[in-house]
Amino acid sequence: MTAFAAAGPSVVGRATAAKLAVGSLAACAVVALVDPDQPGRYPPCPTSALLGFDCPACGTLRGVHALSRGRIASALDHNLLLALAVPVGLVAWWGWVRIAAGRPPWRVAWPRWALPVVVVIAVAFTVARNLPVDGLAWLASDTSG
Repeated sequence: MTAFAAAGPSVVGRATAAKLAVGSLAACAVVALVDPDQPGRYPPCPTSALLGFDCPACGTLRGVHALSRGRIASALDHNLLLALAVPVGLVAWWGWVRIAAGRPPWRVAWPRWALPVVVVIAVAFTVARNLPVDGLAWLASDTSG
């Protein structure tokens, strides 16, 4: 057994990675096929339903559906954070595929400032999309595009 094989992912790790990769594709396929704009297809956002305002993820299902149809502007209109979330999600998905294929997992050394910056962006986006200001109304998740 080589040092590379000994350091590689376990069979359990590969199975979990494969399930995550396939599950992600299946979830995206469902969202692509089942239109979130049709009432009763998906549960409402708990934050929106309980508190009455858009969370940072509100509009993501409609945005992913729009992306699956090639409507990039519409997707970003539903949730502007998709511009950041989709590339990160694709990198994570590709990492799961690599592990499932028996490749070693990526070792990403995130800078210390990365998490606080992401949190600040999410909070600022949430506040901005919920302010009753005409110039910011396009950030709301219910804006159709």
